[in-house]
Amino acid sequence: MRLQHWTKYLLSHRIQALALTFIITFIPMIGVLGILFAALVTIRKGIVEGAAFTIAATLPYCFIRLYVPGGEAVEPLFVWVAVAVGAFSNFMTWVLASMLNRRASWSAVLQIAALLGVLLISVVHLVYPDVFDWWANFLHSLSAQTPDAITALKSNAMHADADSMKEAQIQAINAAKWIATGSVVGVTLLVSIMQLILACWWEAIVFKPGSLRLGLRHIRLSPLAGVLFIASLVFSYLGNAVVLDIMPVLYLLFCGAGLSLLHYFFGLLKTPVAWFWLVLLYATLILAMPISVVAIATLALLDIWLDFRRRFKKV
Repeated sequence: MRLQHWTKYLLSHRIQALALTFIITFIPMIGVLGILFAALVTIRKGIVEGAAFTIAATLPYCFIRLYVPGGEAVEPLFVWVAVAVGAFSNFMTWVLASMLNRRASWSAVLQIAALLGVLLISVVHLVYPDVFDWWANFLHSLSAQTPDAITALKSNAMHADADSMKEAQIQAINAAKWIATGSVVGVTLLVSIMQLILACWWEAIVFKPGSLRLGLRHIRLSPLAGVLFIASLVFSYLGNAVVLDIMPVLYLLFCGAGLSLLHYFFGLLKTPVAWFWLVLLYATLILAMPISVVAIATLALLDIWLDFRRRFKKV
């Protein structure tokens, strides 16, 4: 296969691979291949070697202004946020790939990723206690940057009162600010995990056929994670603002474990149309959000103590 040939060539020609990783990151749509190869190098050749390729895949983000129209309003709202999220997601991809290099399980990888996310959110609240007010101002200014969208929305709502729509917008911003930091960290971790999965899929095709599927279907969280999740639910219900901001990351962790369990069950189906039912399941989960998120997280929580894979080994 060409992929196998090119992969083995790049892994054995360091300078050419570094240059290609740096250059390809500039290219829209396929630029993500840079960090995917960096993660692959980390898994196959070690942490230090992977760090060099991760830097090569991240440096182009410093030139992101070349792709974005200028303007004082655009830069603080979009450009630097994009740079920070992109750089942090690449860094987290490298950290998680380093764990796989040390033969860590996918369960450990997800739990460490969530732990780092929780620590980051906690540090943000510790260093900047007024982060909720900052998010409120940021979201208000962001909505002010898109007057055309608001005007179109008002024109479509023929029977809606302008004042009530303004009030609804304010309420939405006031609700979003409480989970904004956690949502950004959660999305960044999700991007990192997806990049890592794609890099492992790349490795599985070239070196270890079937290894990725086996690992992803056996993600089961530790009892400590379950206890902390239950405690977080209680504290968030009681109104603890920091814990409420952490919940998006915890739900990401438990939804990942829940989806792993669902994939395990679908893997037990000995039918050629199992993929159809899996696609139908994902469509249902998307349409049923956010209820489906709670259901999947609850399934992963129960699996910690009930161990469904041990109880159901065949269908």
